[in-house]
Amino acid sequence: MFDYSNLTKTELENNLNITLNACEQIINDIKKDSEPKLEKFDLLEREVNYLFGRVPFMANVHPNQEIREFGHQAESKVRNFILDSMKDVDLYEKFNEIKSDNFDFEEKEFYKDLQNDFIDVGHNLSENDKSLLSEIDKKLIELEIKFSENIAKDKTKLKFKKHQLDGLSEGELSNLTLEDNQYIVTMAYPDVNAVIENCKIRDTRETVWKAFNNRASNENSPILKEAIMLRNNKAKLFGFSTWAQYRLQHRMAKNPENVQKMYNNLIPKLQKSAEREKEEIVSDNIKVSEIAPWDIRYFISKKRSSLSKIDSSELKKFFYIHDVKKEMFSICEEVFDIEIKQEDASTAWHKDVELWSINEDGEKIAFFYLDLYPREGKYTHAAVFDLASGGLESQHLPMSSMVANFPNPNTGDGLMTFDEVETLFHEFGHILHNGIGKSKISRYVGASVEWDFVEAPSQIMEHWVWKIECLSRFAKNVETGEMLSEEICTKLKNSKNIGVSLLTLRQVSFGLADQHLHGSDYTDSLEEVESQSQKVTTIEYPGDVMHLSSFGHLLGGYDAAYYGYLWADIIGDDLFSRFENEGILSNSVGKDYKNKILKPGGTKPAEELVKDFLGRDWNDEAFLIQKNLLF
Repeated sequence: MFDYSNLTKTELENNLNITLNACEQIINDIKKDSEPKLEKFDLLEREVNYLFGRVPFMANVHPNQEIREFGHQAESKVRNFILDSMKDVDLYEKFNEIKSDNFDFEEKEFYKDLQNDFIDVGHNLSENDKSLLSEIDKKLIELEIKFSENIAKDKTKLKFKKHQLDGLSEGELSNLTLEDNQYIVTMAYPDVNAVIENCKIRDTRETVWKAFNNRASNENSPILKEAIMLRNNKAKLFGFSTWAQYRLQHRMAKNPENVQKMYNNLIPKLQKSAEREKEEIVSDNIKVSEIAPWDIRYFISKKRSSLSKIDSSELKKFFYIHDVKKEMFSICEEVFDIEIKQEDASTAWHKDVELWSINEDGEKIAFFYLDLYPREGKYTHAAVFDLASGGLESQHLPMSSMVANFPNPNTGDGLMTFDEVETLFHEFGHILHNGIGKSKISRYVGASVEWDFVEAPSQIMEHWVWKIECLSRFAKNVETGEMLSEEICTKLKNSKNIGVSLLTLRQVSFGLADQHLHGSDYTDSLEEVESQSQKVTTIEYPGDVMHLSSFGHLLGGYDAAYYGYLWADIIGDDLFSRFENEGILSNSVGKDYKNKILKPGGTKPAEELVKDFLGRDWNDEAFLIQKNLLF
């Protein structure tokens, strides 16, 4: 277990250099071997994977700015090391000498994927194109790191008088810093969510929404444009006309045309439903035609409160983060036949971070950290980071970390919105995938699956949040200990689809913008892309916002792939249909899911995993039912 607790920059530098030297030695051993082995390439990947979890990961979470900055530098160094290693002609020649006659399925897949990796760094290109590719790849690494760094460094803070925050509960107000009789709203999710969902003052919601969506816009707009141009140039070196075509060749979707088919099928249904939803949720004497994007979540929250007969600020009292987390673990233990135990977290990078283990049949099979609360300079969204795939002598078990920005019970009330509860369950789906997934090949452990399937095991987790059998277990009033009544649970469940089409269309707009940026019209201005993509929402968006510049996914691995959230949502709903039909908390279905979806990790194509679990090919019927889109 690596000790993050008292790290210094010098220690991280030494760790980085020692590990890269060890990796260099593995490469030299391969190049000297008269009979090179595939296992050596796997060992190299394990070492690099674990290094990422020790050093570059610190850029996202460490409380010390100097260490965070070094983490970004280390990420650049490691990624460039990998790139340079894969471009090594002698290493590629040794790879081609590997005898693959007796490989099993996993080894064959790893061999094929490595072959693709070598091709992707340009071994089949002319010398001139190799040189161009090298320049592009190194520059993209630099831009991607800087883009993320700029978002994390954004220190936007807004000041409001109490009457401007009318609608926020006393608990929500107490979570905000008070200076000179004004409340400070930062861009941390708990602050933003409280305003966007509960503030009755429309001007305040607008100000906060615009500020959040304009984070790092000046710094990141030119970075995004340059990255898009470079990606397109790279795609053309390999004979593809667009970056989207290049990126999707090894995904479930295969090509942008199939992505567009999905959108063409769903958008008319979503838009028809959205028109009805706007009529149902609009309030505060606002006309339907005047609904703005900063109204949607407020309207939904207000409508949900009216249907459940409980105000959203009162509802939050039933979602104290430690209570929700405890019951989430209990549900997973019951359904998936595992045990989740708290461990000594003294090795963590911050006092608020927790360490847990996943256990199966009495044995530990994985560890995970929970870093759940906002800090200055910390990663601003919610994600799970793979810290180690397991198998090395220095780190035998898989290790991951959830990094999120939920209300902090150590400095505030720790009360979650219902959306935050859903996010917690979602991200824990990634933790389970990383912890339960098994493979003898490092690359295929856990969530190392096709990028447009990776969200399905987390999307499916969101379903349990809305089920009365589960909701009634974790919704406990933090003040009285009273459980949320079955009547309220039922009303809350029935409110699930309030505004769902409007929210989904917003996600569709992100996906369309992503495809636009990486398609044939990539030279269009960011303003044009933003404007065009937002039309799908049926809501008029302002012209003074550049959301794309704070859209971390675009330079965080989801380029030309953001459609995968909707793609995986459809699959996740279909996977959950077995629980719907055979028992929401069915242990037999849960174990089947664990063994057929989670445990194989990336050792099999996602299509095969899903068919094995469902007994058929997946379809969108369950998704359409879940979202009330069958007319």
